[in-house]
Amino acid sequence: MTESIITLFSDYSWTMTLIHLVTAIIMFFIVNWMGAKSVSIGYLQMSIVVEEESFPAFNFLFKTIAPVIIMILFVALAQAVHFDSFTIHCYLIVVYYWIIRVCVVTLYGRRALTNWATQLLYWITSIGLSICVYKLIDKVDKILPDPESLRDEMWILIILFLYSTFNKMTFGRAGTIKRKEKYLNKTYSQLKSKYDKIISKECKNYFFIQVVYAIMIYENFNRPKIVRWIENIHFWITKKPHTLGIMQVMTSEMIDDEQSISLAINKIISDCENIIQEYAKNEDRFYLDTVVAKIAGKYNKDDDYVEEVGQIFSTISDTEKASISFYHIYEHLNLRYDNIDQYYTFSFNN
Repeated sequence: MTESIITLFSDYSWTMTLIHLVTAIIMFFIVNWMGAKSVSIGYLQMSIVVEEESFPAFNFLFKTIAPVIIMILFVALAQAVHFDSFTIHCYLIVVYYWIIRVCVVTLYGRRALTNWATQLLYWITSIGLSICVYKLIDKVDKILPDPESLRDEMWILIILFLYSTFNKMTFGRAGTIKRKEKYLNKTYSQLKSKYDKIISKECKNYFFIQVVYAIMIYENFNRPKIVRWIENIHFWITKKPHTLGIMQVMTSEMIDDEQSISLAINKIISDCENIIQEYAKNEDRFYLDTVVAKIAGKYNKDDDYVEEVGQIFSTISDTEKASISFYHIYEHLNLRYDNIDQYYTFSFNN
């Protein structure tokens, strides 16, 4: 068995391995860029909150075929410049691509969010297709099509019809909800056990504490420890203002995760009090989810950021306890709307 494997890859040099690995890294960024640009037509990106898993056909075809198509384009480019050795075991580019993707998911701490059964299907399909394509490439001198190969229009129409029909189907998202809620609650528990003393020392109000954790979970999801290390190195080299720490606070000085939490708490409390006073000035009605959204918006103006922080807050928080805590903030500011000192009600839903 070992001898057969050695014989199979006897013509595959370390130099070509490195070239294919670099190609796979480039492929990883190209697929991510294409995916980001394809959100509006159905591409499903990994998110920390629950979303409808629609357009299953598009997502399956994109995630499995895109790496194969990009591999073919790289091979065509290599053949055009007479770099024929590039085609040797070129299917390994796709294998490396999926290994890189698994490594990134692991480094970012997103294993609990990943549907590994679906991923296994992606791997088998994508790698299997790349091997089939490689066998076809290996039999021809050029892979660019000739006019005679562009036929069988009827079957193309049938395939497009089946794709369109399957793509309009929507599957249940119970598994996704369970997986993401489990991830949020587990991450919340881990962060709370690590930073509870620091946060409790800075802030006693449950509402503020939950907003801090909601933002922290989102920032940690997008900027895990390894990325924050890279940001620290970049800051140390450039000495330019940068967002640092687990709370991604803008700073002109080097700070650690604990210091970023302290700075973020001060900002969140100040922003919240200003928001409440603004509501009172305009005599607007309070809604807790709206206040959370406004706090998140002052932290980061991106609409997706605001929405996801709000959903994280709702998932990890005790609604009644958060409402009571928010009432205490309101009461502390001694704000009234009318002569009978009646507080307006607030809730999570409009």
